[in-house]
Amino acid sequence: MELLEKILITSHVVTAIISLLTGLSAAFFGKKGGKLHRQVGKVYFWCMFWVFISAMLIISLIRFNSFLMVIAVFSFYMAFSGYRVITIKRTKKAAPIDWIAAVVTMGFGIVMIGMGVNYLIKSEFSSILGYLCLFFGYFTTQTGRLSYKGFKNLANAEKMWWFFAHMNAMAGSLIASITAFLVQNGEIFKIPSEMSWVLWVLPALVGSPIISYWSRKYKAQFKSQSV
Repeated sequence: MELLEKILITSHVVTAIISLLTGLSAAFFGKKGGKLHRQVGKVYFWCMFWVFISAMLIISLIRFNSFLMVIAVFSFYMAFSGYRVITIKRTKKAAPIDWIAAVVTMGFGIVMIGMGVNYLIKSEFSSILGYLCLFFGYFTTQTGRLSYKGFKNLANAEKMWWFFAHMNAMAGSLIASITAFLVQNGEIFKIPSEMSWVLWVLPALVGSPIISYWSRKYKAQFKSQSV
């Protein structure tokens, strides 16, 4: 068991670092949709796949970690949906795996909300992890629900819906990955324990305006091209 634990944790850390580096590279270097972007994006996705699988194995076989479960499910589904939307763009139809993944993700989100409520009740509403489980649980549930809803309305989707779905999902996955890195390595930044929640929300506070900026930019660009 010690050898298995070492292998799982080491491979989890290594692929997490690679996914972080490739995610940042895909986001800020190379032309969107270009060869470099696609190749780096594939490396990012498959690294995220193993980060997710290894996290679930660590939780199931070695020790339960609610933080690891919350981040692993949320970040991987975002990467998965962002990756799959490229195929759905071509087929114009969601495959069974897309529907199943959306439903399972909604289920995990509801479980996270339940965990958050449990932590809060036990701590007399003083548990930071409880509030964070509510936060991520809500957005995980919403992400799965919006994907499910989108699959039902593909025929009426806007022309470039897939582009923004891909960008938002991959960016959301990257933000979650950065959050995991900061929280897991919080001691490096010497953040007081009562301020540890900052590491959870900082990536989203910084990343959300950037995503919004790029969304507006590309919407304006696509609009001008259609005129």
